[in-house]
Amino acid sequence: MKIVIIAGKAGVGKNYLGEKIKNVALQEGLRAITTEFSKYIKLYAKEILNYDEKKDEKPRSFLQDTGSFLREYFGEMFLIKRMLEDFVLYQKFCDMVIITDVRLIKEIEEMKERYSDVYSIYVKNDTLENHLNEKEKEHITEIELEDYSKFDKILENKTKEELEIYATEFVQSWKEK
Repeated sequence: MKIVIIAGKAGVGKNYLGEKIKNVALQEGLRAITTEFSKYIKLYAKEILNYDEKKDEKPRSFLQDTGSFLREYFGEMFLIKRMLEDFVLYQKFCDMVIITDVRLIKEIEEMKERYSDVYSIYVKNDTLENHLNEKEKEHITEIELEDYSKFDKILENKTKEELEIYATEFVQSWKEK
């Protein structure tokens, strides 16, 4: 099973790139999915706040605060352990798993330590305004990866078309391995 880790700050195009990689992989005959470390936090937002991902703006402070609370209360590995449990099932049904919301070093390091076929991409977009308030911009999930230097690829998101081209080239080259 191939694992693609997509990291970056809010609003840089992580989900867009992940969906494009998944779609290309599916066209190439691979069984591919996208997933997120934050999927359980978003489920809590849905249950507690009645958050509708399709029509509501992300409750960023709630998501950040809930993630921090879970890591403090249960330990920094809480969401990582949940993802690793999910991977037991994913290995049975997937050729490629794309994690589209990597925000912490520990998330990257654990995946790379446990699995041999992991590729990490850091998406940047210095011109995009992400509409976060100052407190949200300073949250650990927005700043921890700024100086991380072990990414396999740093990708500048200039246009959607460039992301689409990268997704196609990436899947085709990785499939050949």
